[in-house]
Amino acid sequence: MNNKFRLISFALFSTLSVNSAQALPIDWTGVFGADTHMLSNTCRTSKPVSSKPDGTQALENGDCDASFQTYTFRLNPNIIINDGVSLKGELSTGHIRGNFAGSDSANNQDSSGNNSYFFTTPAQRSALNLNQMYMEIYADTALVKIGRLSRHYGMGMIFDNGSDPWDRFITMYDGIEAEMKIGNFSIVPHFAKISSFDDASTSRAGEPVGNFDVRELGIIAKYDNKNRDLVANVLFAKRSSERRNSLYNSDTTGATIGRGNTEVTVIEPFVSKRWNKLALKAEGSLQTGEYGKVYTQGENSKISASAYIAEAKYDLNPKWDIGLLLGQASGDDGETGKFEATYLHPNFHIADLMFRYNYAAFNEGEKSIFDSSITNARFLKLYGNYKTDNWTWKGAFIMANALETAFANQNAYHHEENYRFASTEDQDESYGYEFDFGFDYQWNPNVMISGYYAYWAVGDYYSFSNSPDTLPLSNVHGGGLKATLEF
Repeated sequence: MNNKFRLISFALFSTLSVNSAQALPIDWTGVFGADTHMLSNTCRTSKPVSSKPDGTQALENGDCDASFQTYTFRLNPNIIINDGVSLKGELSTGHIRGNFAGSDSANNQDSSGNNSYFFTTPAQRSALNLNQMYMEIYADTALVKIGRLSRHYGMGMIFDNGSDPWDRFITMYDGIEAEMKIGNFSIVPHFAKISSFDDASTSRAGEPVGNFDVRELGIIAKYDNKNRDLVANVLFAKRSSERRNSLYNSDTTGATIGRGNTEVTVIEPFVSKRWNKLALKAEGSLQTGEYGKVYTQGENSKISASAYIAEAKYDLNPKWDIGLLLGQASGDDGETGKFEATYLHPNFHIADLMFRYNYAAFNEGEKSIFDSSITNARFLKLYGNYKTDNWTWKGAFIMANALETAFANQNAYHHEENYRFASTEDQDESYGYEFDFGFDYQWNPNVMISGYYAYWAVGDYYSFSNSPDTLPLSNVHGGGLKATLEF
């Protein structure tokens, strides 16, 4: 009887599912990937310390070699409601669109001990995250998106939608945008709520509170001439936050009220042009306005920061291409009434090791090892790719210098840990140089196998200890493998 009931239930569920699919077509795409990494000398010095003096580049004592495995999993449903509207989204598991392998088992609370669970995982703490869910409305005059959506602009150095299978982060907006197009020209105004919740107060945690709001209002003007392979865009956005929002870091006095009211204007020009075998891209970011409490004295500060990126790529023949990437992200000198550092999007990478990880987090915890941004840097990358039917072999040389360094008897700013300090010594500007080698193998149309090896000759910038005794440096190297399924 029980088996008959199961068969009837299954048949009924299958029938309803078929009818639903016919009435509401759903197109599923997504990504699943698994990788493994082994890094040596993540401390960048052979002398880690038990406590860090202000300003030092030393990291806390711990294992200076790292071995870790992660996975990523995303589903992107596209539900066609009717001819005029679709519902699109992105679902992912774990933390930052994936998780570490072996980290999802929950603690067993059974008072009898864990022996009975030695070969059995009793539960999981991996959450299902709603990264995007928005309606896309097709009107005669505009394409309108309403809901939770991602944003991408230019080369992704500030705004990045996380479209690469291994992008850990996403520029997420809860709001509305409308793209209105006339010929080659289009404008895209948008309004979004970035944050609105009190996450600090135990009595009102998770509740919407007005003085915790972060909002953004902006517009993008686009010119896209496909016949001439020319794209020219300008973005203008104004982001403002109320005085107690905790989305941004508190000032370094340790106050929990946030950094206060902010109102920052971002202007970003972008241009892309291709001539047969040569492609050029360039993007700039100018950030100005009120930035709230940044420095230790808790006084309000303005922001005046900038970043510039330019890339040239040339196809030598159907198998070979070479490229040059130049850029800089401004740093802060710790001396003026203006905060001058720009932090690029953590998805924007130029190397497999340099700026790739938050190296302090390997031993100190609290933050993610992937939460690392390029800042206070002028960099150069030369790269080349060799392609066959299924293989792509990649090589790159990267070098970088700091724009702002510490000088004796002056204030300076620690860009990796975000605080100002009084310097007693001079600091070198070299971050060092790096060689990257890698490959991609297209196993089949949906599966990519990739690997890399990288060697970073650490520059004297990291020998700074804010004392006459500099730190002995240790070069970082390592490699990894990953398998990526896209469907």
